[in-house]
Amino acid sequence: YVLYPATGEEYLDLIHRGYLTVNEQRIAPLEMTDEDMSVRDTLWDKQIVDVEGAKVERVNDVHLLIGERQWVVHVDVGFSGLLRRLGWEGSLKPLARALGKPISDELISWKFVQPVSSHTAQLEPIRLTVGAQRLNELHPGELADILEDLSHQQRQAMMAALEPEVAADVLEETDEDVQKSVIEGMDEEQAADILEEMEPAKAADLLASLNEEASTAIIDAIEGDEEKADLQELMTYSDDTAGSLMTTDYIEVGIDAAVGDVMENVREAAEDIEAFYYVYVHDDDGNLIGALSLRHLMQSDPSLKVGNLLQPRLVTLHLDSPIAEIADTFLRYSFLALPVVDDGGVLRGIITFKHAFDQLLPHLYRAWKAD
Repeated sequence: YVLYPATGEEYLDLIHRGYLTVNEQRIAPLEMTDEDMSVRDTLWDKQIVDVEGAKVERVNDVHLLIGERQWVVHVDVGFSGLLRRLGWEGSLKPLARALGKPISDELISWKFVQPVSSHTAQLEPIRLTVGAQRLNELHPGELADILEDLSHQQRQAMMAALEPEVAADVLEETDEDVQKSVIEGMDEEQAADILEEMEPAKAADLLASLNEEASTAIIDAIEGDEEKADLQELMTYSDDTAGSLMTTDYIEVGIDAAVGDVMENVREAAEDIEAFYYVYVHDDDGNLIGALSLRHLMQSDPSLKVGNLLQPRLVTLHLDSPIAEIADTFLRYSFLALPVVDDGGVLRGIITFKHAFDQLLPHLYRAWKAD
C-alpha cells in the first residue's frame, strides 16, 4: 500500500471521472498499524450478520462522506451497490425505474458495524450490525441459521462472541457436521465451557463424534467431576436407546421430603436445569417409586410429604429401551418427560419429548400414518 493525501477536490474528481491524476511527489509508503484498516480488504465482499433481520448479508460497496476529511458512513448490502462497483448503475437503475422495478439502496450505518470479536483481525473478517451483546439476544434457532451460512473461520469468530450458555443453545440447533467443525476449531477450555452448558445427551453425542484424543482432552478440561462422570457414562450407551437420549439434569427427592422443601429445591435448580416438568421420588433404598408434576406440587399443602401424593402407577423406560418403545410410550401417555431406570429400578436419567423429538419423529410419523 501507498499513502496519497488526496484533497476534497481530488476525491470529487475521482468520483466524477472514475480515476485520479496524482502528484507523484505526494505519494509515500504506507505502514499499516493495528489501528489501521483497509476498507477494501476488510469490508468488500465480506459477510456481516444482520442482527435485525437475523441473516447474513454481503457488503457490496462502502459509502464515504467526503469533506476536509473522509469518513466511512455506510456499508451497502444491496444490489445497487454491486451495480455501482461494476459500473452499471448509471444505465441499469434508470431502466429498472422505467420498468416499474426501482432498485433501492440498502445501507447500514457504519456506527452499527462492529467487529464480532478480538479474533476478527486474524481471521476472515466477519462483522455484525450492532455490538456482540445484541448477537447474544437473538433466538438460538436464528443464530444457528446464521452460523450454518458462514465459513469455518467466521463460525469460530462468531462463537467467540457468544456467551457459553448461548453458544451451547446454538450448537444444539445446528446439524452434526457443523457442531463437530465448530468444536474441533476451539481449544479444549472453550469447548469444555460450551459442552458443560449443553443438554448432556447432545454433548455426549458430540463428544462421541470426535476422535478419542480430542474428546478425552475436552472431558479433562471440564471442571466438574460430576459433569465429567455423566458425560462419560452417556457415551457408553448404544445409539437409539433410552440411555443415549436421556439427560442427567433432573430433580429427585426422598419419599419423606416436604412439599415446601421440594419447591424450594425447584426454585434453586431452575437456573441450571433447562427444562423440567416433574419431580421424581425414590424410596429409602434409592429405587424410583413415583413422579409428581410441578403443577401438582404447587397446588399441594407445603407441609405434606411427597410420599402421600404419589399415584400408584409409574411409567418408566429402561436404559436399553429402543426408540420405537420410547416413541410408543410418549404417544400412549402424552407425558412431557419419561424416567429411565436401570435393572435395579434406580433412576439414571430422563428423556424429555422436546430434546428427543428429532430421533422420535420418524416413529411418531409411522404411528400416526398407521392410525
